[in-house]
Amino acid sequence: MKFFDYISFSFKNLARRKARTLLTIIAITIGSLSVILMVSLLTGIRQSLVDMLQEMDAFSLVTVTRDPDAVDNGGSIITSGNGDTTNGKKLDDAAFNTLKKLNNVADATPIGGGIWMDTMKLEGQNKKMWASLISYQPDTSVFQMPLEAGRKLKNDDMDKIVVGGRFVKTYGYANNPQDLIGKRIVFNMKMGGNAPDWGPLPEKPPMNADKEWWEAHNDDVHEITAEIVGIAKNSAMDDNQNYINIAWAQKLMTQVRWESSECKNNNGPCEQIMQLVKDDQFTKNGYGSIILKANDTKNLGSIADAVSGLGYGVSTAQDMMDEINNIFAGIGIILGVIGGISLFVAAIGIINTMVMATFERTREIGVMRACGATRATIRHLFTFEAAMLGFWGGLFGLGLSYLIGKVGTQIADKYATDIPIPVDQVAQFPWWLVTGVVAFTTLIGLMSGLGPAIRAARLNPVDALRYE
Repeated sequence: MKFFDYISFSFKNLARRKARTLLTIIAITIGSLSVILMVSLLTGIRQSLVDMLQEMDAFSLVTVTRDPDAVDNGGSIITSGNGDTTNGKKLDDAAFNTLKKLNNVADATPIGGGIWMDTMKLEGQNKKMWASLISYQPDTSVFQMPLEAGRKLKNDDMDKIVVGGRFVKTYGYANNPQDLIGKRIVFNMKMGGNAPDWGPLPEKPPMNADKEWWEAHNDDVHEITAEIVGIAKNSAMDDNQNYINIAWAQKLMTQVRWESSECKNNNGPCEQIMQLVKDDQFTKNGYGSIILKANDTKNLGSIADAVSGLGYGVSTAQDMMDEINNIFAGIGIILGVIGGISLFVAAIGIINTMVMATFERTREIGVMRACGATRATIRHLFTFEAAMLGFWGGLFGLGLSYLIGKVGTQIADKYATDIPIPVDQVAQFPWWLVTGVVAFTTLIGLMSGLGPAIRAARLNPVDALRYE
């Protein structure tokens, strides 16, 4: 028999028992559906993360933190450190200059530590947000910051800010982020009676100010305003973060306070002299982290080793991807077991279908053998029918998965607005998934039908013709 003859016979034989054939194909479809959706979802999410990291050129970056035993970037390449200013080696200008001169380092930028803002809000509105600010040097080529609207920061932007996606959504500008450009943000700062080195000076205390006066001014709130010049695009960077110039951050982190000088008049009473004192917390605590840019991605390992050798903490985007891959691998195993059970049940259905077909068509097998059909022909015919069940089950599962993926993507795109991942790219169906699933279900069908096919081929022609 020719190949197309097997196809023709298979269609005719499977069509004899339409209900049984349909139920068997549905079982295979459900099994393949679970496998396809699982692989498609994991592949799509991983590829979306890779694309976002590539968009910001993250795979050429090395993040340096002060404590080698407490490296935690919180899932972000740009980090202000772990908040600990006591452990590890201080990241100051001397450390920055040393790290920048390492072999294969093309550029570098310091990242400011956490800025002491209590809240932030859009000017003219009452709703307040937790303030999360990252400061960096704008004149660096270290990383690319994709923008939804506006422009990037400049060196002289002392009261300018690039806001993240969370701020945009909170104030209802998700669909028109460009309308935020030029508006102002109001920060509230409490510095225990002190004031930042930006804006009005703290109120000068009266001579011999008592405890009550100091306590009354201990909770003074300082309002600092900044103009929005850019909107950061949702990406692998945390969309809670907002970005400012590191020079302005140093001003904000410098505490200004009034102190009384000692009276040095030994000849009699004297009045205390009040003088302004500045306390640069930024310089005292050092940078939160330092980002190094490699001249070639193949040199990331050597740079990371050199940084570790200096006693600093180090991480890369590849480290992040390795952790993500490990998580996905664990999820994939769990979902794979579930999909495997579904396909195992479907395989049993195919075996049952083919065994029933063997009993129902025993006399037909005898006639075919009497007319010259070989055992190989009978075996090939039944295995081909079983493979066809697997093929159509995989094909229908693929089509249904694609439909569910498209519908799910539209729903997620409409309602899952807080996810910093492009949901329209999550459900992906690469060619290897399409061909692999159909080939796999076809193979399952073929293997499931092999036993009944061998049994049918071994039937004695005379006994088969006598079978009623």
